[in-house]
Amino acid sequence: QLEPEPVPHGGDWARLAMAQFAPGTLIWFPDADDVWKAAEVVSSVGADLIVKTEDHDTLKLNARDGIIHLRNTDEYTEEGLSILDDLTMLTHLHEPAVLHSLQVRFEIDRIYTFTGPILIAVNPFKRIRGLYDEEVLKTFITPKPSTTPHVFATSNAAYRGICDNNACQTVLISGESGAGKTETTKFVMKFLAMAGACGEEPTPVEQQVLQSNPLLEAMGNARTLRNDNSSRFGKFIELQFKTLSAEEAKNARFVGKHARLGGAKVATYLLEKIRVTDQQEG
Repeated sequence: QLEPEPVPHGGDWARLAMAQFAPGTLIWFPDADDVWKAAEVVSSVGADLIVKTEDHDTLKLNARDGIIHLRNTDEYTEEGLSILDDLTMLTHLHEPAVLHSLQVRFEIDRIYTFTGPILIAVNPFKRIRGLYDEEVLKTFITPKPSTTPHVFATSNAAYRGICDNNACQTVLISGESGAGKTETTKFVMKFLAMAGACGEEPTPVEQQVLQSNPLLEAMGNARTLRNDNSSRFGKFIELQFKTLSAEEAKNARFVGKHARLGGAKVATYLLEKIRVTDQQEG
């Protein structure tokens, strides 16, 4: 059983602050307006820190009063600010580091970010040209996982699990209202249908699966403050695949083992009854 780390007392706070928050150290500290604010340590006396924010404001903080996190150093390349595709590669991984990385990526239309095997998607609230084109989709149909964060990369990982391991796969899409769960589900289904087609024309079953989304969105949805067409229920969508015969595999235009979409079914659950009987203020 692990012993808890001792809490610094008295002079220990001063030595800890001087060692961790030496002059020039980049930090994040809590802020009422911006949630987290970036600053640089100017000097430290005991647990008291004198810091300068990016707005050139000088403030006095106490290391014992609030949570102060070390800030990652921005690195630049010939293309500009270097932004990691996987948050687990950050030197300091904590809430302000994650939020800052997602904000910087969002500002340059990189709405997808890996954090290990998990894909974080930030709704851009606009159309990003070329992000979901058919040619882009085809580049992700590969026997090896892609290191580029994209919903198609996650979809391909699930597809390869079906084809290579002959095992059922689950893609869990979660988020708050208006985050883009329904749109993401459509992209996952589109990828799986296209990957299963192996470069050929979709079968009637594959076409029916792709054309079912508008029907699913036409019933049971409602307008909220964040979403004009918000689903009022969770959906469990099961896509059923069948392995290709030796003859079918010869005609496949993509490398690796393949399975073809053979059917699908949808189960509706978690109906939000409170929104059916009561209207949200606003």
